[in-house]
Amino acid sequence: MTPGQPLPWQQGVWASLTSQIDLDRLPHALLLSGPAGIGKKHLALSLAQRLLCATPLAGKACGQCRQCLLMAAGSHPDFLLVEPEEAGKVIKIDEIRALADFAVKTASQGGWRVMVICPAEAMNINAANAFLKTLEEPGRQVSILLVSHQASAVLPTLRSRCRIVPLAEPPRASARDWLRGQAPPDGEVEAALDQAGGRPLLALRFLDPEVRKQLRRFEGVLGALEDGTLSALDAARELQDLPGRDLVGWLQHRVYRRLRDAELVASPRAWRFFRFLDRLTLVRQRLFGTANPNPQLLWEEVLMDWRSVLDFDRRHSTQIDGRQ
Repeated sequence: MTPGQPLPWQQGVWASLTSQIDLDRLPHALLLSGPAGIGKKHLALSLAQRLLCATPLAGKACGQCRQCLLMAAGSHPDFLLVEPEEAGKVIKIDEIRALADFAVKTASQGGWRVMVICPAEAMNINAANAFLKTLEEPGRQVSILLVSHQASAVLPTLRSRCRIVPLAEPPRASARDWLRGQAPPDGEVEAALDQAGGRPLLALRFLDPEVRKQLRRFEGVLGALEDGTLSALDAARELQDLPGRDLVGWLQHRVYRRLRDAELVASPRAWRFFRFLDRLTLVRQRLFGTANPNPQLLWEEVLMDWRSVLDFDRRHSTQIDGRQ
């Protein structure tokens, strides 16, 4: 991914945003909203570099001026990126207070000051309330770019003070072409896109050899659990050292694959699958919260639930077949 350049499927929204910059009509706060893994953070960082660039070319950052070189080095004094200390954790009030101090300083390079918060929904309630004042009184030539994977989880008082920019998954062909340019053509691009639900940056991660190895391990363990050759306890033991966020996502994808069956979705059995998806949402919240659950116990519970869903489905589908 080229720093300062939008991704191919972002050209339309990029043209709109840079036109607003040229006309001095860019809102002081934007909320880039859409599914994870489609490049929202990349778009925010590219827009930040465009705002800070001293000599933009054709609506994009030049990549060569002092400002662009500072951005590339991660040391631009008028740019601040606020993220959780660890993926899935919260953004704390101390980080937001530092952002508030940054917002009122004079730009050291004499231009814009740009802040990116990713993801915005990671701010805890105290941090979000502290951030409200910065949103209301941002100062001159301050751009606040919030990235959100779930805009509904951002406080309404924050959302209402931002221009929301909705971003969708790219067309399959665009995602496929871009991925082929990023990774060796090893024949796994389509499989990675399927696993990522069409989200190209997430698919790119799945093309990493180590992640692919972990995914194959997951598929093997789940297959053994589902055919009864492995207990939920043993399956949980096999999986507990894998990244929790990946396990949740892979298991969700497995459920979605089942729900592609139109006959299942139309049957009374489907409610168990949808209820299990709700359960996975709660598991994600536990994993990414402050509770620090025991991975072995957590996955034992989840996998026992998944087996019960499958057993229920088999029993009821067998009963239906027997009556036909």
